Amino acid sequence: MIREVKEDGYKYLGVLETDQIKHDEMKDKVKTEYLRQVRRVLQSKLNGGNMIGTINTCGVTLVCYTAVIIIWMNDELEAMDRKSRKMMTIYNCLHPRADIDCKYIPRMHGGRGLISIQESVYMEEQCL
Repeated sequence: MIREVKEDGYKYLGVLETDQIKHDEMKDKVKTEYLRQVRRVLQSKLNGGNMIGTINTCGVTLVCYTAVIIIWMNDELEAMDRKSRKMMTIYNCLHPRADIDCKYIPRMHGGRGLISIQESVYMEEQCL
């Protein structure tokens, strides 16, 4: 016997669904979880390279996982990038007047090595 789906839906592979995917609710959940993880990493006592690597591993992959399922707008992705840079400035991991582009250049080329959410979602969509 198959049970009836409630109004709030069900989760399949971590994505809320009813007869359709609930894009707005999932976007809010992914945004809050991403910012929570970035905040936890920034509050830790890691050095710069390990901090950026942890943000790339935990935070950015969370958003990339939903890139194919949820339809992201460029404005939303830019806002998440901007918010993460703002949080890095608040926790003294970044200078307020530092160059934005330098944050996304790989460490071996003199940058910080942060992966842009917007570029990673775009690359994930292109892989299909």
